[in-house]
Amino acid sequence: MKALNPIVIAGQEVLPIVEGGKGVAVSNGLSSGSWAAAGGIGTFSGVNADSYDTAGHHIPQLYYGRTRKDRHEELVKYAIEGGITQARIAHETRGNNGRLHINILWEMGGAERVLEGIMDKCKGLIQGVTCGAGMPYRLAEIAAHYNIHYYPIISSGRAFRALWKRAYHKFAELLGGVVYEDPWLAGGHNGLSNSEDPRKPEDPYPRVVALRQVMNEAGLQNTPIIMAGGVWWLNEWDHWLDNPEIGPVAFQFGTRPLLTQESPISAAWK
Repeated sequence: MKALNPIVIAGQEVLPIVEGGKGVAVSNGLSSGSWAAAGGIGTFSGVNADSYDTAGHHIPQLYYGRTRKDRHEELVKYAIEGGITQARIAHETRGNNGRLHINILWEMGGAERVLEGIMDKCKGLIQGVTCGAGMPYRLAEIAAHYNIHYYPIISSGRAFRALWKRAYHKFAELLGGVVYEDPWLAGGHNGLSNSEDPRKPEDPYPRVVALRQVMNEAGLQNTPIIMAGGVWWLNEWDHWLDNPEIGPVAFQFGTRPLLTQESPISAAWK
């Protein structure tokens, strides 16, 4: 296998390996902070993350509101408090190594409020925000407000072109990378179009080459593409490394971090 050379992400040289953000309190401060401490890019989930009381006990997310609106406000409050808690744990764990990202689902109820509420209290703790599950047009504007890098998750060059033309070209300097989430193999919110058959997976290589061509047209030759979905062994991606058709590339692992010592899931599940 070719050497896996460091790459510049969010203004710092890191290993081109990314922990994929997983919700339901699985990608937390300890897992992402440990990933960053090892020199990579750790990602904690900002989707209803866990928070703790002064004794370190988990705070159950219970809802008492009489109306749907009241319960939604409780949910947003829990999400902000949990995100702040996990950001602080991750920052302390990483020891100024690697990079730390927060993952947000754009179509999540209150997504913008949650992200802004977390960032308001986490200045200097988070270097980037990764966002998918929709077309996050306002992601760049929000990231610019907090002077952090942003990483949209897309599944085609066409989707990125739409984001770029409508909004991202105004904040090009903070576009830290583009996450290509394979619509057949990724474990997240897969973005198949009506013209694509969910039963017939396509090779990601030509799709990512097409994405790179769109990015090159926009002057983003040095902006990394992060390959997500189906990444297990890096030696299977040897032909992607130092490849001018692909350009700067990093690889995102979602499943493998589940089995690490730092992963919060139960030993029985592992």
